[in-house]
Amino acid sequence: MEALETKSTIFAHTPNADGKWHDLGDHLSAVAAKAEKFAEGFSAGELAVVAGLLHDLGKFHPQFQEYLLLCNERAIKGERPPKSKTPHSVCGAAYAASLNNVLALPILGHHGGLPDLSALKSRMQSEDTKRLMEKVIPKANAFLQSRSLSLYMPEWLSDPLSCEMFMRMLFSALVDADWLDTESHFDSGKSLKRRSASSPQELWEIFDAKQRSFMQTTGNDSLVNSIRREIYDSCISSADGPQGVYRLTVPTGGGKTRSGMAFALRHAVKHGLDRVIFAIPYTSIIDQTADVYRGIFGDGNVLEHHSQIDYPENMSEEESEAELRRQLAAENWDAPIIVTTTVQLFESLFGNKTSRCRKLHNIARSVIVLDEVQTLPVGLLTPILNVLKELADHYGVTVVLSTATQPAFSGESPYLKGFKPEPFEIVPDPGRYFDALKRVDYEVADEPWSWERVADEMRKHDQALCVLNSRKDALTLFGALGDSNALHLSTLLCPAHRRVVLSEIRRRLSEGEPCRVVSTQVVEAGVDLDFPVVLRAMGPLDRIVQAAGRCNREGMLPGLGKVLIFEPEDGSMPKGPYAAAVSEARIILSESDVNLHEPSVFDRFFRRLWQDCNLDTGKIQENRERLNYRYVGDTFKMIDEATVPIVVRYGDPGPMPILDRIPFKNGVSREDWRQLQSYTVSVFRYSFDKYMKEGLITQVADGLYLWIGSYDDSTGMIPGLPDPANLIA
Repeated sequence: MEALETKSTIFAHTPNADGKWHDLGDHLSAVAAKAEKFAEGFSAGELAVVAGLLHDLGKFHPQFQEYLLLCNERAIKGERPPKSKTPHSVCGAAYAASLNNVLALPILGHHGGLPDLSALKSRMQSEDTKRLMEKVIPKANAFLQSRSLSLYMPEWLSDPLSCEMFMRMLFSALVDADWLDTESHFDSGKSLKRRSASSPQELWEIFDAKQRSFMQTTGNDSLVNSIRREIYDSCISSADGPQGVYRLTVPTGGGKTRSGMAFALRHAVKHGLDRVIFAIPYTSIIDQTADVYRGIFGDGNVLEHHSQIDYPENMSEEESEAELRRQLAAENWDAPIIVTTTVQLFESLFGNKTSRCRKLHNIARSVIVLDEVQTLPVGLLTPILNVLKELADHYGVTVVLSTATQPAFSGESPYLKGFKPEPFEIVPDPGRYFDALKRVDYEVADEPWSWERVADEMRKHDQALCVLNSRKDALTLFGALGDSNALHLSTLLCPAHRRVVLSEIRRRLSEGEPCRVVSTQVVEAGVDLDFPVVLRAMGPLDRIVQAAGRCNREGMLPGLGKVLIFEPEDGSMPKGPYAAAVSEARIILSESDVNLHEPSVFDRFFRRLWQDCNLDTGKIQENRERLNYRYVGDTFKMIDEATVPIVVRYGDPGPMPILDRIPFKNGVSREDWRQLQSYTVSVFRYSFDKYMKEGLITQVADGLYLWIGSYDDSTGMIPGLPDPANLIA
């Protein structure tokens, strides 16, 4: 029981709208209880209790209590609250360090983010910390005296990388528990809205019924549909297998979106797991996938979180309580089905900020489906595969590697430590389906093509798609084509605009109208388009085959579709691993007996590529072992350069009604952020700075910007970016 002294005399937070102060003892106890529940999924419930009880011990300090009183006085007068001059996290961390170092870093970082180990050592040795503790320890001991502080540590934490990951997960459980209890105090209405969604068992029953109906309506008259049914049945059968790492190797157009979900839900039911996380590489296709799942399960069961507009990063513990409250809108992935991007997933798993890490404990006891897994960045493969193995080995996670072009992620080589044992194959002997679903012929041009030559080839066909390596090349060919009815796709178009263009493409294709499309790789993975002819600029082998998946997709042509691979005379080529992958593709395509319909060719392609590339360019693993969380968080970037999302004026009424109701000073609500995502174009930071100086961007609210330059109905945001050669999406 708490000491009576803490009741109604020592507080965690200022009064809420009802005038009720937040008692510190109540807060510590509630956070401990919530953290225990969150950490039970990875055998850390007892440690999480201790973290919850210790995390705000510094608020026992008299000066912090005086700060809260001053904040309340200022609030009553309508004045801005001051910043705290009495840090409180360090006290809980110091107390924890005397018990168990695993707890100290998560507690120290529960407001400002996980720091490097050196920062903890410095703070622990500080004279300021010692003086703070002199005031805190007597009251803290009075609060803790009747509590049992269990410090059980799993044996597998002897591995430094395992310990690093464990501390991340413990940190997540603590942060989410702290934020939720604080939210309950300040905004009980919002807290009540956090209802329990459907269970995986209930969702499976919904899915099974709708899938039966779907299969009846699609008929049995085509080879493609019959193979999709066989693949679906294999997913159902394999779902009863043990937890671990699985491969879902399915040809493009083989129905991965539904079959992958069937496996994941059945597997979750079989093993009593909490959720399914579907991670997609491109924001351009996440809407399509999320819409499919929302149509099946209902909006309340599906969380779409790709953060093209992300919430502002967390503040330091010295920031005002008003700023703290705005943080409460951040996502914690508490829905049964999460549709996200690989960027959001992995930058959270390797991040150190509270807003990123808050969700991590909800990744435990889940099924993670990595769609188009071959797109994982080469320079980060070593740390990514290590963390996936950790999740599978110690956190009750089943990982599904889903793609038509499987990378060589099994076994070990001198270049990459893959999964051991060998991943389970969900679809037995998948190669037979690639042969059965052969729907295209590949043709490689024997000399470089000018843009006019490419345009001439497109003009020969009423319906043709050309996929290029950069925005610059796409805009150049679009101009050379000189077709007023041609369509253009790239990430210079906001998502709402791309959806309109894709809808128009599908309409023209289905009605047999002329349809010539110039695109970047934005269409290559998961976008359901079906052209008779596809042209692809020389690129990585897996990207070429993904582009071919947009050709004769439904197998309805009288013969095979045509895929033309060409070298642009004046094409731009992204540097680094992308260029290395193109070089390896050239070598393989020059072989007389190469067969792009055989899955094993991609195993060979990726193994050759990884010999030529650094698979941990930022020394992530080395710094993880040293517990350099801040370094890892700053260095691990799925996209090489930071981008800034800019809202564009597209459509009628478009984003303007949302922008008009956003008050500049009060920030942006979670719902507004979500709605605005459809009207954003992301630009590199150096471009953003340039456009700001040129007066092409204006700030609407904190972290929210509006493009006031030109936006074209065909090509999207203009002018072009300063250095478009390196933009590949």
